[in-house]
Amino acid sequence: MTAPVAAPVRPPRPTSVTVACWLQVATVLILLGLVALVVYEAVRFDGEISRAARLVPDADPGEVRGERDSNVFGTLFLGISVLLLAGWLAGTALPLLRGRNLARILVFVSGGGQLLLCLGQACSGALLLPLILVLGFSEGMDPEGEPFPEEDLWQESRFLETLYGRQESHDAVIFPIAGISVLTVLLLTATVVLLLSLPPANRYFRPRAQPPAGPVPYVGWPTAPLPPVAPAGAWVPAGYPVPPGYLICPDPALHLAHPPTSPGPALPLAHPPASPGQAGPASVPPPGSAPAPAGPPATDPPAAPGS
Repeated sequence: MTAPVAAPVRPPRPTSVTVACWLQVATVLILLGLVALVVYEAVRFDGEISRAARLVPDADPGEVRGERDSNVFGTLFLGISVLLLAGWLAGTALPLLRGRNLARILVFVSGGGQLLLCLGQACSGALLLPLILVLGFSEGMDPEGEPFPEEDLWQESRFLETLYGRQESHDAVIFPIAGISVLTVLLLTATVVLLLSLPPANRYFRPRAQPPAGPVPYVGWPTAPLPPVAPAGAWVPAGYPVPPGYLICPDPALHLAHPPTSPGPALPLAHPPASPGQAGPASVPPPGSAPAPAGPPATDPPAAPGS
C-alpha cells in the first residue's frame, strides 16, 4: 500500500513574473502605437499619390495603380503582422500572472520569432552583397579607361519624381520613430523572456508535489518500526535471541516469583512457640535456599566419671 501523493503546491508569485507581465503590457501598447503609425502613413501616402496624379496629368495609369497597390499591400502586411504580435502578447499576459506554463511557452515562441525575423533581415542583406559584387564585375573593366557615363541607368518618370520629391523631410522624422519603437519592442521582449526563465519563475510555473507529511515526532521517536512489546512481567529464556527494540531489565531476578519483600499483616502461627527445653516443629527453609548440611546423629553426652 503506497502513501497518497499530495497535489502540487504552487509557491507565491515571484516579483520577476509580475515585472515581466507589466513589461509585456508595455510592449503591447508600443505595438498598437506602431499599428496606428502604419495606418496613418498608408492614408497619408495615398493622398500623396492622388496629389502627384493631379500635378502630372499625363502620368501612366498603370504606374499610379501600381503605387496604390503597393501601398495597400505594405500596409496590410505590416499592420496585420504587428497586430497579431500585439494580440499574441496581450492574450498571454493574464495567464502569466496565474502561473500557466503554456502562456510562458507562447511568450518564448514569440521572442524566438522576433529574433529570427531580425536575423533573417540582417542575413538577407549580407547575402545580397556578394551578388552585387558579382554583377558589378561580370561586365569587366573598360580597357581604354574611359569614365562611366553620367546618365542614369533608368529614366524616372515625372510622376515618381513628383511623388517622392517631398517625402525626404517626412521620412527623416517617421523612420527614426519607427526604428526606435521596433528596437524597444525587441529589448522588452528579450527582458520578459529572461525574467520568465529565472529559477523562481520556473518553480512558479512548474510546481512540484510535496511528499506527504508524517506524524510529528517526539522525544525518543524510533527510526524504524518496532515489534510488539511483551507484556509486563515477561522474561526471555536463556539463549533466546532478544527481539530488536526489546528493553532488557538490568535485574532479571525481579521478574521471578518470590515472596513479597514489604512487611504485611501478621499471620497466626500454626504451632505455638515451644517452651524452653522443648523442641519445636522443624522449621521449613524458604524456597530456593540451600539445604542444611547433614551432621552426625544426636547422642547423649558422656557421663562424668564417678557419677
